[in-house]
Amino acid sequence: MDRGSIAKMYYSSVQNDSIDASVLTKIPELVTCSDWKAVEIVGGLDYVSPRTKIVYNGYLVRYGGGMYYIRRKVAEALGDIDKRFKSVRRLIMVIS
Repeated sequence: MDRGSIAKMYYSSVQNDSIDASVLTKIPELVTCSDWKAVEIVGGLDYVSPRTKIVYNGYLVRYGGGMYYIRRKVAEALGDIDKRFKSVRRLIMVIS
């Protein structure tokens, strides 16, 4: 299954500003796209998986009908181009 199909499966995974930890680990990372202006920022994340110790420090975004994760470093670089990435106030809570 390709990343786009997986991302589309989890398009509606954020409910009431929260996401299940098992779902978060399956969401693909968005590294590049053809139009960053088309990216919808859902909210920020700061979560460390207790079992695998993987750090999620970035944003959940919707793009092309799918849900993706963007690392904070990528978002900071995008903030120079698009101010939306600098002013994210909505935090997504991760439910274990």
